[in-house]
Amino acid sequence: MITVDGGRISFIEKHLFEPKIEIFEGIIERYKNYQVELFLHVVSDPSCRYEKGPGSARIPEELAQLSAKERFLSLLKNRQLNANPKGFYANKVKDKFNSPQEIKSVSFAHCKQEEMHLHFEARNSEYGFVFYHDFLQSLGMIPVRYVNEENEESIRRLVFNEPFALEAYGKSYDMRWEKEWRVNKDVSFDPNDVAFIIVPDSEYSEFACLLVHEDLEYLVLPSSVFTDPLRFFLVAHGMEHHSWHQIRIFGDWKVDFEMFPDLNEEETSIFLERCGLHIKCLAKAEIQDIYEHRYIARFMNFASRLDPAFLNKTSFKELALVHANSGEPYQTHRDLMMHCYTTRFEVQSARIDLS
Repeated sequence: MITVDGGRISFIEKHLFEPKIEIFEGIIERYKNYQVELFLHVVSDPSCRYEKGPGSARIPEELAQLSAKERFLSLLKNRQLNANPKGFYANKVKDKFNSPQEIKSVSFAHCKQEEMHLHFEARNSEYGFVFYHDFLQSLGMIPVRYVNEENEESIRRLVFNEPFALEAYGKSYDMRWEKEWRVNKDVSFDPNDVAFIIVPDSEYSEFACLLVHEDLEYLVLPSSVFTDPLRFFLVAHGMEHHSWHQIRIFGDWKVDFEMFPDLNEEETSIFLERCGLHIKCLAKAEIQDIYEHRYIARFMNFASRLDPAFLNKTSFKELALVHANSGEPYQTHRDLMMHCYTTRFEVQSARIDLS
């Protein structure tokens, strides 16, 4: 999806030029080692540890008493993340209510899919934004540096240029696991700058309806796509951009989702033994499809304007392959759902009423 090399963030395009997947086994081969990496901004709840002690001083009074959900709803409409003072120097100012603008920033975590739950737990919230990496890079986002790992000359240079990005760690405070990056100003954004938003599973339908009612052009994913592949598999059919009423199993038999009873403990164990890897791939394909769909469309729009004679002399001549692979995550999601529901039917057949 993305990679970071020497502080430069790049989109990984290799899979777009690979041979198109032709057989089901090819799905697993491509996705089992596929690495989801994103830049995440989780909206904190006031009950989280970041807003206790010294951290409480950097939360504006009008936000301090709002829940994570209330803050999130406000951000969706106002479209601006406000910078606040943080970092090595934040607790060393003479007046905690008058911190220098130079150390105010907005934070983003560079994290893998399997690390997302740690950020949700730390912020006591499952409301978040995943922005496109090129948008954040255009704002001057840089990684946090630690005074523990810099020499005196390096620290002096950083203080003159990027004091907002300096942090420290110790025995009682070590946040290196966050892999934090910062932007040294308020972040104003449009929905097109946001790959997708994340909400708790229990509120997915509420937010899907809200976005339509308020004409807010965000794509929304339930948090389980990052935290619990089985739970995501069980809700995937009802998502707004899928909205399936039936599923095809055993190749050509269409059945209703409602016919499947809840998995009991024994059935869950058998199902996960047979489809555990498949539902992990399903979650990866869902994230990839949402993140890449608009991003690749920009590339295709650009490439379509180039002279055909030039295209045929370069790697751009493989645009047809790029086009085919850009739709692969959606096709993968469909094929994996059919495979997994066929297996679920086999596992639950004794308890399914076919009358």
